[in-house]
Amino acid sequence: MENSKEKLLVQFNKAFANCDSQFILEQVTDSFQWIMIGKKEVKGKEEFAETLKEMEGYETSELEIVDVITHGKKGCVNGNMKMKSPKGDLISFSFCDVYEFENSEDLKISRMTSYVVDR
Repeated sequence: MENSKEKLLVQFNKAFANCDSQFILEQVTDSFQWIMIGKKEVKGKEEFAETLKEMEGYETSELEIVDVITHGKKGCVNGNMKMKSPKGDLISFSFCDVYEFENSEDLKISRMTSYVVDR
């Protein structure tokens, strides 16, 4: 049975797949950080909102969530995704996102570290 943090992380990943920026932004703190290993780091909710706009136009054809794990103020989701870019390029990758919540009781996400590998 999923706990509330696991449910939120599943919804959060589905929102990413569907480019639901409003839902995504409602789940993060104002000081949110997104660290994309090997690519870039986003600091603050405003910069995150701008980064999400860059993702508009991508169409997800498949999202497979393999594992969702939470403990205390940490969480992790790994899975696979297939999408089409606005130019029509097919993209397939595996991901692992490590989350930190503001505290162990709150469901607001304060940091996300993403590891992405092309498939």
